[in-house]
Formats: sequence, structure tokens, C-alpha cells
Amino acid sequence: MSETQIIVEGKALSKEFNGNTVLKDVSIRCEAGRAVALVGENGAGKSTLMNIISGGLAPTSGTVEVDGSPVRFTSPLQARDMGIAFVHQELSLMEEMTVGENILLGREPRRHGLIDQKELHKQAAAILADIGYDIPVHSIVSGLAPSDRQITEIAKAWAGSPRVIIFDEPTSSLNQAESQKLFAFIARIKQAGVAVVMISHRMDDIFATCDTAFVLKDGEFVFSSPVADTTEDELISKMVGREFKNTYPPRNASRSKDIRVRLRGACVGAAVRNVDLEVPAGSVVGIGGLEGQGQRELSRALFGIDPFTAGTYEIDGEAVRIRTPRDAVRHKIAFVPDDRKAEGLVLPLSVEENILSLVLGKVSRHGFIRKKAVREEVDAGVKQLNIKVASPRQAVQYLSGGNQQKIVFSKWIKTQPRILYLHEPTRGVDVQSKLEIYALIRELTRTGVSVVVFTSDILELIGLSDEIYVMYEGEISGHINGCDATEEKIMQFSAHGAKKSEKEGAVC
Repeated sequence: MSETQIIVEGKALSKEFNGNTVLKDVSIRCEAGRAVALVGENGAGKSTLMNIISGGLAPTSGTVEVDGSPVRFTSPLQARDMGIAFVHQELSLMEEMTVGENILLGREPRRHGLIDQKELHKQAAAILADIGYDIPVHSIVSGLAPSDRQITEIAKAWAGSPRVIIFDEPTSSLNQAESQKLFAFIARIKQAGVAVVMISHRMDDIFATCDTAFVLKDGEFVFSSPVADTTEDELISKMVGREFKNTYPPRNASRSKDIRVRLRGACVGAAVRNVDLEVPAGSVVGIGGLEGQGQRELSRALFGIDPFTAGTYEIDGEAVRIRTPRDAVRHKIAFVPDDRKAEGLVLPLSVEENILSLVLGKVSRHGFIRKKAVREEVDAGVKQLNIKVASPRQAVQYLSGGNQQKIVFSKWIKTQPRILYLHEPTRGVDVQSKLEIYALIRELTRTGVSVVVFTSDILELIGLSDEIYVMYEGEISGHINGCDATEEKIMQFSAHGAKKSEKEGAVC
């Protein structure tokens, strides 16, 4: 099979919605055995382009060709039957069905006219094994962690043996080990002649898997290059339209010696054990390590979602009992969870309803909502975080991931917190929104807010944090000054349980 065989090609594709052009004259090729990185800010047209290629949208103009012949898809099912699969970032799983039933949805093996459940789950397990993962196929999807949902979605796409597979932010919910398995799977299917398109804001994903980078900005093609001939900074500069220099804002020149949050011997069941932690006022403290080492349980206990089972929790030197999120809010604590759709937002509600959901008292008088106050508060929140919305009354479910995440931040900032816990704050967020969130975090610390960032992104951990704690098997395995941190040190603490502190050193 020739490496340059074109399986699917989009030619001069354009798309308009209500007279608004969101994609303009874009051409792209999906070649057998090669992976294309499709990059750009949220709203650049990436998903629109891939929805046209995969049958989810009809182009306003231009053509899609499969094996050199023009096609006009009427549905994603038709594209799927022609070998094109799309692994969406917005997962399309059936919540109350099993993993196996989701993977083989529409392809169920039958016996005597009925679905053969035993054979179905056997085949689903084989598909998961083929892509390198092990999830119990009889598990109900609603009870799965975000990473297992993402893997199930990938397996569902692979079940049809596609010739072209499109990934939209496939590692956004995966830890480092799971991501490496995905990269190995992509390398293997490329060798088998499958064409891959990778939509990702994670540069590590692009440079690990892709042959060519293809950049869109404002719905138009702006740049293409072999991945080997470009750099992360060049790609980001093409995406944002200006020279890219500094991802992370500089650390504060001085730090307070006052300890805002202190944990001593903190335990959360068997998941978190004997954690000692200090968070100075006005600092960013990062909590790192491989996923599944107790970070999620610790973050939720700090906000009162799950209970601490032992140890002490102090705020400004006084012991507190945070039994519920309501208790946390009363102590001026805010929490941005790792799953914004399930826990951070009410998707069918509007931008203004989500932003004001925790501070309705500020915009009401004698039980009546004051429209002027609503408008002023929402406009200020939208402006502060540069949230791109058509209208404050637009439902948040129709916004990009970056804008949704900024609405979660805005909602909590309205409460004027003194402590801000962030769990994977830039997961599935575009580059420009990441830069804005990083700047916001640093600005909050300058006003005295203490920020704790739980992140599996090592570069984010190093770039943001004044101090870093690393977790391993539910315990703190390392404590490092942010300015002294390296990927090697963090990975050493992440992979081994040897307790050690490297906190000593100059403030940077």
C-alpha cells in the first residue's frame, strides 16, 4: 500500500451558519498510514471541518471525496459505513448501558434473532484488548471515571474497523500511562494503513503521534508543516496570530509566610494517607503525580464533597470541619472540578444563570431579581475572563470547552474566595484559553487568594506552581520548590514511593 494513498479528501470546504462563515475554502487530505494534527484555537473551525468529513454536517460549498470519488454524506452513519470514524470530545455514550453494549452499539451479535449478550461482551473485551486497555465490559457507563469513558468511546469507534479515524482531544481525560497506550495504538494502526486525524491542544500528543501539522485560524487554513520541521512555539504562534514567548506568567516576586491552609496527617479512607500539606497565602501550590494516586479524593475532601477520615484541616491557623460544599463556601473556599460538564455547570442553563448561580443575593432585592444588576455582573464576568458568547442568554452547552471552563471560573470568582482548589483546570481547553486561565490564576494570588492546582500535566505543574507536592499511592512522596522542579524529579517522585523533600532553596 502506498504511503501517499489518499483515502478521504476535503476540497475547498466552506460552511455558513445563518450567514456567518465558520469555515472558508479549506482543503485537507487523510492519507493511509499517516497522522495529521489539526490544531487551532477553539472556534477556529476544526470540529466543523471534521464533522463535514465524517458526515455530521453538509458543506455550504466544496466537496468530500472518498478514494477519489465525490460523496455527499447524509449522516455520520453513512460515513461510518464508508470507513470514517469520529471519536468526539463530547462523548456519545449511553449512560445506563454496559461498556460492551456501548462499544458494539448497532453491531450487536445475535442468536435466534436476539442479542447474544455473552458473545457481545466477549467481542467488546477483545476490542479493548486490541487497543491496549482493560475495562470490565459489564460495567455500567454511568459509574465510570472520565478516563474509562474516553477509552470506551475510542473502542466504540474502533469496533467498525475504520480506514480513517478522527480523534478530538483523545487524551484530555487520560493519564500519562493511558496516553502512552493510545500513542502505541495509533502507531500500530498507522502501520496497518489507517489514516489518523488528531485534534488536540496538547503539543505532546501532536509531536508523539503526528506526521503533519495543519493549522486553522478563524475558519481558514493558515499553516501546514511536517511535524519534524516545526516547533511547539511556531505552531502556537500560528494559532494565536502573534509571536509566542511565555506560556506561564512570572511568579510573584515575594511570598507570604502566613499559612492559609494546613493539613496534618490527613486521610480519606484508604485512598489518601497521612498527608501533611501547607499552602501559603497568595501562593500557587501544585499537587502532581500519576493519576489515581489519591489526588481526586484529596481535592474533593478539601471542598467537603468526601469526608476526611483522620487528621486535621486548618485555615489561617484554626481547625475547621468542612463536611459539605456548603461549609466550604462559608469558609470562602471555591472549587473547579475535573469534570466541568457533570459537576461545574448546568449545561441547559444560560451563561448568565451559570455565572450568577452562587451569588443570586447580589443581584436581587426583597426576593426580586434586579435586571440591571444581573447585566452588570454578567458583563463584568464575561469581560474579565474574555468569554466568547453570542449572548448572555446562550445555553452553555453550545459553547467551546475553553469558554465553558472560563464560566466555571467566573462563577466561583463571583464568590470572592480566599482559597481556590483547581482540579485539572485546563483539561480540554484551547491554547489561548489556557494562557488566559494561567494569567487569571497568577492575578488572583496577587490579591491574596491561595490556589491549589491538582494537575497531571507536568509542564503545567512546573510552570504554575510556587511549591509542588507529588503524590504516590495516596501519600506525599515529594515536596519541591517550583523554581527547582524538573520533569525528571517529578517523575521520580511519581513512580517511586521514596519520601523526600527538596523544598529548600531560594524563592524564585
